[in-house]
Amino acid sequence: MTNRGEPRIDLRIDRATRAEAPLLADLNRQLNEDELHPYPLPLSALTERMTRWIETGEYEVLLFRRGERVVGYAAWRPEDRGAYLRHFFICRDHRRQGVGRAAMMLLCRDWFPKDCPIQVDATIWNTTAIAFWHAIGFQDFGLSMELKAGEAPT
Repeated sequence: MTNRGEPRIDLRIDRATRAEAPLLADLNRQLNEDELHPYPLPLSALTERMTRWIETGEYEVLLFRRGERVVGYAAWRPEDRGAYLRHFFICRDHRRQGVGRAAMMLLCRDWFPKDCPIQVDATIWNTTAIAFWHAIGFQDFGLSMELKAGEAPT
């Protein structure tokens, strides 16, 4: 048990490799499904993007593992306003077990800069994700809005 009375989660974080881009693309597809992404990309485009991020370092792409099993991933990068966590995903069969909280604790301890805030985006209809972020201490910061392509202001 931890000092908070929570069970210890055996979790490690590894830097993703190019060979893991197809796996990451599938996890990204699941993330898009979960958040009801309005502009989902095909799996081939997700694979290309993950490969680019890994190869160029545009984002730090990390895998969460329990033993040898991948249970989630994150993609983040430093930005002017802090560490921007673009993707954070826990596999569906590992949710509500403390894995997300444990992953964030490891990210904060071992990966993110210590002297800047962490920014994360969530679609406003993804109330489960918003509840998770609130539960681990994140506070509402802003609201993004968009005008759909081809639409005119009314």
